[in-house]
Amino acid sequence: MQEIRGLAPPIVYVFNTNYLNNMFKAYRFRMYPDEDQRVLIEKHIGSCRFVWNHFLGLRNKRYSETGKGMSYKEMASLLPALKKDHEWLNEINSQSLQQTLMHLDGAFHRFFRKLARYPNFRKKRNSGSFSVPQHFAISDNHITIPKFGSPIRMFMHRNIAGEARSLTISKTPSGKYYVSILTESSAILPEPEKIESRSSVGMDAGITGFLTLSDGIQIENSKNLKKSERKLAKLQKRLSRKQKGSRNRDKARIKVARTHEHITNQRNDFHNKVSDVLTRQYNTMAMEDLNVSGMMKNHHLAGSIGDAGWSSFFTMLKTKALSRGKNTIEIGRFDPSSRMCSNCGYVYGLKLSEREWTCPECHNRHDREWNAAINVRKFALIKAGVPTDRGELTPVDTVASVLSLLSREGVTQAKWLKQEAPRL
Repeated sequence: MQEIRGLAPPIVYVFNTNYLNNMFKAYRFRMYPDEDQRVLIEKHIGSCRFVWNHFLGLRNKRYSETGKGMSYKEMASLLPALKKDHEWLNEINSQSLQQTLMHLDGAFHRFFRKLARYPNFRKKRNSGSFSVPQHFAISDNHITIPKFGSPIRMFMHRNIAGEARSLTISKTPSGKYYVSILTESSAILPEPEKIESRSSVGMDAGITGFLTLSDGIQIENSKNLKKSERKLAKLQKRLSRKQKGSRNRDKARIKVARTHEHITNQRNDFHNKVSDVLTRQYNTMAMEDLNVSGMMKNHHLAGSIGDAGWSSFFTMLKTKALSRGKNTIEIGRFDPSSRMCSNCGYVYGLKLSEREWTCPECHNRHDREWNAAINVRKFALIKAGVPTDRGELTPVDTVASVLSLLSREGVTQAKWLKQEAPRL
């Protein structure tokens, strides 16, 4: 019986030259704790939240009085005294509490580097997490954790590659428990393939058409949230009528949480299938550097943009491309991809409401998204120093292959923008 033990040292903020030679990967599995284990997990989550809020308040008070914050060592030195004042903290794995202080210190480091917002106090909701840095063991669909008397059952749907370094146990709003295992391996990523014009594609993200490729393929947005709006409205209306603190209100809350979880799973499944097909078919993928956070400030489009999930999709696409030796190129967000004619290069004063336009110079009729995808590909190839051929023909074989792969994966909302679609 294979056994994996986590022997990760505490996190230190020291640059390690060997860090770049190793690859880290996380595996997420569903957990099925019994009643006693569930109570202890809830205690760990609540205690870590208490420690976070306590020391965040101390740091805020220290800064307001002296203008200085607190380091991790200062906070860790005060932790034993806090455990004496609150004896119930002794039931919790001490290293999980220390990890909470490290996470708080790391949140302040990211804030001062302008990579994140100021740390907030954690609220008592129906979700949370805690970390276990070491002294755990994984064996035969069970995981052994300090302070837990018996192993916790989990479903390992795939094998773990590499050495387990740490794990994080979390609870979702719907009441499910998951464990995320961080592993480290010395596997070397494949060398990226040579960037070639014929095997590259440009893509333009949109709301109606989720993704438009320079080959003329348009994948419509699945709109999972919009399809479930009526069901969500009904469930949330029932939730609002329940008495606070009652068991019926908790049941209604779980139904709403499960619906949101189902929508998220649908979106992730759609992103996985599309990104898998693209990384299998093309060796270079070009995209725009979208300011998604800025677009979300438009209250008329925020719901549709969030439903599409552009950020998570492109993150997933880049990760798969990196692991498969494919290339991703980002062009500048201010490049005139939509306004420039892909045939003659004329820059047109395009309005947001115009979905099609005719070039005043060459009189070519352009679809807004398709024209933008063609220009994104051209800008990316120029950025990579690869020559492009003007007047390239759309590769019908490639289009047919992509449409066939998407159909095989169950993505049926894909079409070719030309009148005569290729045979599959």
